Amino acid sequence: MTTVVSTYDLGFWPLPAAVHHEDMLDVVTILDSFQTPFFSSAPKIRVKDVVHSWVVDSLYATATGGTVEDGAFSASTVYTPSRLYNGTQIFSRHVHVSDRERDANPAGIRDFYEHMTMKAFKEIARNCEARIFAAPSSTADIGVDGTMGSATGITGGTVPQMRALRGFGICTASSASGAVTTADICTLSETLFNKGAEPDSIWFAPATKRQFVNATVTSGSGNVRNIAASDQRLVANIDVFETPFNQLYAVITDRFIPISTNSSTGAYFIGDRAMAKIGFYRPPQHKPMGKAGDYTRGICLMEVTLQIDHPSSWAAMTGVTNG
Repeated sequence: MTTVVSTYDLGFWPLPAAVHHEDMLDVVTILDSFQTPFFSSAPKIRVKDVVHSWVVDSLYATATGGTVEDGAFSASTVYTPSRLYNGTQIFSRHVHVSDRERDANPAGIRDFYEHMTMKAFKEIARNCEARIFAAPSSTADIGVDGTMGSATGITGGTVPQMRALRGFGICTASSASGAVTTADICTLSETLFNKGAEPDSIWFAPATKRQFVNATVTSGSGNVRNIAASDQRLVANIDVFETPFNQLYAVITDRFIPISTNSSTGAYFIGDRAMAKIGFYRPPQHKPMGKAGDYTRGICLMEVTLQIDHPSSWAAMTGVTNG
């Protein structure tokens, strides 16, 4: 018995004897990033088989000599077209929720099955983005061993995997210092320029973007600037980079580019976004599974491949560490 009824006497959650309603916000927050700039912005095409191929060709080298007047016919040396190919890869997530839970009233979620399905599609897009930038591996990239693999998988294993960006023999160089430098960027850009490519973007992992900014924006230089001093704003960032070869790059940061202190893994990329395409063999889809119990289940999947119109349209600077 008490003369004053207080919250201390009545208790509050999570005490088992508390009589008050708990205060729980009807919102769910997911902080994990699901931005996939490459997958989202790349041109999309349809492919008709699990092995997709396309053709590239080249012009013959320039020559400064002329042709003799009234000379006899002599067939010129030419390059013949070559065929590139890539296999499709299945990205999927399986959703399994009890029907009892679907009738419950969780905070911030109208239907837990629908919520899990939404997350599944974001997760497979992230997985595809990470695969595109993955380091090449003899067991993961189609064509590394010069064969098409067995019928069970493009690489001869049980899980078919598409060739990643670095699996196409794109232009590569290795950073001598292990860090991002403007000299390395210009060297790689010159290689692309000489091959005839028209790159429009440079792609960094967060750590390599920080190195890039440190290399280009230094205290006291013209690139660190105050904008509207009354607003007390300091801009120390580079979003557009122009090379000595009049190549204008959008500077893009992608969380799913691998970073590591291992120089064979870390890299940044320069390329022509119009020349890198996502080919859908099976577009993103949800497949409801038949009832086999008091639950709801389904598969969220897509099957895609990566098409690089010409390997010389993209380049990678390897040997970059992110200590």
